[in-house]
Amino acid sequence: MNSQLYTALDLGSSSIKVIIADVAYEKLNILGVGVVNTNAIKRGNIVDVENAAKDIEKALELAKKEAGKDIRSLYVAVPSVHTQIKKSVAEIQFDNKHDIDGRDIEEVIEEAKILSLPREREVVQVIPDYYRIDDIEHIRQPKGMTGHSSFEVTGNRVLTSKTHLHTIYKSIEKLKIDCNETFSSSHTLGTLLLTDEERDYGSVIIDIGAGLTTVSYYEDNILQLSQSIELAGDDITRLISDVLNVSSKRAEEIKVTQGHSFYELASDDVIIELENIGPDEEPYTQKELSDYIEEIVEEIILKAFAVLRKSGINRIKGNVVFTGGTTLMPGVLELAKDMLKKMNVRIGTPKIIGANSPDLSVAVGTLTSSYNIETLFGYQSINEANFVNKELEQDASSDLEQVISQKRAAIEEEEYYEEEYYEEDYYEEDDDNSSMFGRLRKKYSSFFE
Repeated sequence: MNSQLYTALDLGSSSIKVIIADVAYEKLNILGVGVVNTNAIKRGNIVDVENAAKDIEKALELAKKEAGKDIRSLYVAVPSVHTQIKKSVAEIQFDNKHDIDGRDIEEVIEEAKILSLPREREVVQVIPDYYRIDDIEHIRQPKGMTGHSSFEVTGNRVLTSKTHLHTIYKSIEKLKIDCNETFSSSHTLGTLLLTDEERDYGSVIIDIGAGLTTVSYYEDNILQLSQSIELAGDDITRLISDVLNVSSKRAEEIKVTQGHSFYELASDDVIIELENIGPDEEPYTQKELSDYIEEIVEEIILKAFAVLRKSGINRIKGNVVFTGGTTLMPGVLELAKDMLKKMNVRIGTPKIIGANSPDLSVAVGTLTSSYNIETLFGYQSINEANFVNKELEQDASSDLEQVISQKRAAIEEEEYYEEEYYEEDYYEEDDDNSSMFGRLRKKYSSFFE
């Protein structure tokens, strides 16, 4: 039996990334990567559906060509803008003795999705924290246990703007490809870059992309905070363009090839070559330019911790992980360590051949999240062999989709579940606006002491 294909879509503010992978012996195997620059996404929001769809299609074609595979569906990382996190509890009931399986876990998570929502909000995903079976509470792994009356999940629902999410759906629908599931980009990063201990103890991920910097905080092994800052790599490019009086395209090239974000380590010997420099003017050096770049990166870090402070998070007990394309610039880690002297700081990078770069963290994290959720629901077989010909692969993929379809149909047909749910309110509810698309902080010294 061949290994199932997984396809991840990351909608970045400067580029769209698609990765196709399979899983054999519980390990991801990257088959193809497609990256396409885009002008259809600004600060995490799709602003041009037609061009977004075209750019997604281009990235898909590149990934499919490299992988030598065709795909019918994908998993989507939703940019963490307009994000709210809402603690919720959902329950299903049984008429008699019942062994909990993946189908039941999927059912109770779907119940959590369709709880009433604040106005103009939509569920990106439900992140289970723990389960209850009858009178047994705080269960982490319910599969295989036996219940007699009820099964309950407690977790966090990640909400975003309904318009934001449905615009993403629109862009994908134009390609006639199914969207299997959506994940918050913050969740995918936590799944990929943090250990269980880090997620439990209290750790931060600061994802510095092109248009957005996303701050994600994990504690008690669950995503507690996801918020974005409109200051990121593109702002560094604009600053270079203004300082050196060059085009945005040239400024981006200089940033990538000669940029440095820590003044103390930047070089006086690296000269920024410019065509527009006058005969009596001295050219800029990397060290002189880094003085400007350092200001923005420092402000990004300060604003990230301001977000934490505003949310009541005054102390980071765990680690601080930086990721995203901007962290490829020399000096980011050294500047962060200089600012956060008493914290454990590192750059988070996917440890996987073919995609081991921080600018691919969200996409690889989406692959990991998709494999985890299908394993949880029982759609992924463990220890699958990875040596089959293309004809067998196509047949097996088709068979798997039929199995999944049959499982979903069985859930809808069963009549012995009596549904009941409730939730802990964090935001004002709008009872008449329930979801119809269940699937579909300046400096703070306490951080730097």
